[in-house]
Amino acid sequence: MKRAHRTAHARIWTVLGIALPLAFVTILALRQTPPADRPAILIEAPVNAAATGEGSQ
Repeated sequence: MKRAHRTAHARIWTVLGIALPLAFVTILALRQTPPADRPAILIEAPVNAAATGEGSQ
């Protein structure tokens, strides 16, 4: 009985050792990537508050 338990344990860990990395690689491969032709979004510098008058009371 002790032998059967060790055999089952070894088989389970072997299956997990193969299945988990395979599932991880499959998930990464099926993940959608953003389109490459999307235009870049420009981040502008903040507008000077003194020039617009928003900072003064």
